[in-house]
Amino acid sequence: MSTYQYTKCACFWEYLVPFTRFWGVFTSVILCGVGVDVTFHRHSVGIYIIIGAVVVFFLEITWAVTLFLQVCLRNEFSPAYRCWDAVLWLDRWKKTLLYVAFSILLFIFPHRLWLASVAGIMLVLLASLYLLLTCKTLFETRDTLLQSREESYDRFEDIPEVIDDSLPGPMHDSLSDSLVDQDVILEM
Repeated sequence: MSTYQYTKCACFWEYLVPFTRFWGVFTSVILCGVGVDVTFHRHSVGIYIIIGAVVVFFLEITWAVTLFLQVCLRNEFSPAYRCWDAVLWLDRWKKTLLYVAFSILLFIFPHRLWLASVAGIMLVLLASLYLLLTCKTLFETRDTLLQSREESYDRFEDIPEVIDDSLPGPMHDSLSDSLVDQDVILEM
């Protein structure tokens, strides 16, 4: 692969996370608008679309809430962290499944409003972005494992040259010298 192709690919992977975050918040705003429009036309599904928009918005800002918790809570064993770990369990590929299911509901019940189909398409695109992020994570994990494996073969080659096979002899110091050394260690 040429250097130019590599830099284009690296640029794509580098900006994928911020674009996915932006697209997720944008999609949740559009979903909220669709929910309000469906509710305005007196369909009961509109309330559920608004609730779904709030859920999508919450899932899309979890990274910001995580940063806030890391700054505010210094104790890693806090109960708030344990509760937040339950929220973070819903990661990339699980969000993909949730967003696809929600978009299918939008395609099934459009109520003759074209905005519901647009929001469904936006959710499918968001789900595919999270699927790409999952693939990126898997590729990065595989690459780091392969790189660490190559280094592990050469890591212990030179050790037999450095190891001294002789055992140290007993030290014949006086008792007062060892007590002074212990006092110095305790003062530190």
